[in-house]
Amino acid sequence: MKNLKYMSLLLALVSVMTVSFTSCGNDDEDTPAPIIKLEDANIEGDELCVEADIVAQGRTASILINVCDATGKTIKVAQPVTNSKYIGVLNVDGFHMHVDIAGKKVVVDDLLKLTVIDANGCSTTAQKAITEIKDENEGHDHDK
Repeated sequence: MKNLKYMSLLLALVSVMTVSFTSCGNDDEDTPAPIIKLEDANIEGDELCVEADIVAQGRTASILINVCDATGKTIKVAQPVTNSKYIGVLNVDGFHMHVDIAGKKVVVDDLLKLTVIDANGCSTTAQKAITEIKDENEGHDHDK
């Protein structure tokens, strides 16, 4: 009878501890990882123009631009973003950066990888093949 009393007390204690630990969970765990809509990755002379929209409900903690070879394995350029316009904010409509690629042998069809990490530690990487900006007059016949 004494063992049953101690077992009941122990079971009650364990139940209380379990409830208290689960109710103290981090409310931010349900915050989704950042979402990146990568619009442009264009070579413009000696610069790479990067445009995107970012939704980070946990606020952006860091943004990293990597330019890799076409396989995505060799990094040619790594550029952390430090502009306060993009760091520490919830959403970035119109992210626009120019990355110096002079002498880095970046070519069309290399990969741009844009990684966003939010304040909760969640991260997302979007990638896009790099293209060359087209001349607006290209492909149009002009009267001579």
